[in-house]
Amino acid sequence: MQSRANPPPPFTRASAVHRRRLHPISNTRNIITRRKAFRKKKSAVIPRGGFLEDAMEFAKQKSSEVEETIKSAVTTSSSSSSNKRLNVEELKEALLSKIATVERGASASEEDKEEIDLLAQKVENTQKRKNALETEEINGKWELMYTTSASILGLTKPKIFQPSGPIYQTIDARNLRAFNSESAPFFNQVSAELTPTTKSSVDVQFKKFGLFGGLIKINAPESAKGKLDTTFVDEDLRISRGDKGNLFVLLMRDRSANLDAEY
Repeated sequence: MQSRANPPPPFTRASAVHRRRLHPISNTRNIITRRKAFRKKKSAVIPRGGFLEDAMEFAKQKSSEVEETIKSAVTTSSSSSSNKRLNVEELKEALLSKIATVERGASASEEDKEEIDLLAQKVENTQKRKNALETEEINGKWELMYTTSASILGLTKPKIFQPSGPIYQTIDARNLRAFNSESAPFFNQVSAELTPTTKSSVDVQFKKFGLFGGLIKINAPESAKGKLDTTFVDEDLRISRGDKGNLFVLLMRDRSANLDAEY
């Protein structure tokens, strides 16, 4: 009796795995194939050079743009400050040029006064700080170049008795004192004590009047007082306004002057 051959075992996943384990060469080829496929898929998502490199390049570009923006801002700011200083100097020059034509204010018409006041306001508006008493610039000997004060100009007196020479005002904010002096014809003087009311304004209490360069001194009455607000001050120009609406424009003449001595 002829014997029957044994049928082949049925195919199963387990048997396939078993065969792969039994064929290491085939298994290695499969691993290599899968790795190539993964690399190909990865290169399709991340372009040559990589996302990290692209991000770094983008960051460098933005950093460069930021640096250029900062440089531009600094340059613009510097240019703006320079233009501002130039503008202030031009306004000061215009103010002083106009003042030079009106004899310290003695010959100023109403139209002249309005024009000078407008120019003074333009100069004042360039200085946002209002702390003149806290600056060193206010200290020293100033020459009065213009005022609307009729009493200082002596407008009610005959021309011969009106001040004809320089009029000075020395400010010593450290000691809270002031000293005014005239030259010809009578060389009048007046000393005063200052009481700050704000960072730019003071109450002024006059103490002594002097005649002929101080040869004759008279104690000032208690009623001899006023107020003064410094609305602009720099190294060479000062603008102040009094409580009676008077305008004063002065130029620095002696920065070292002080009032340590008694007047």
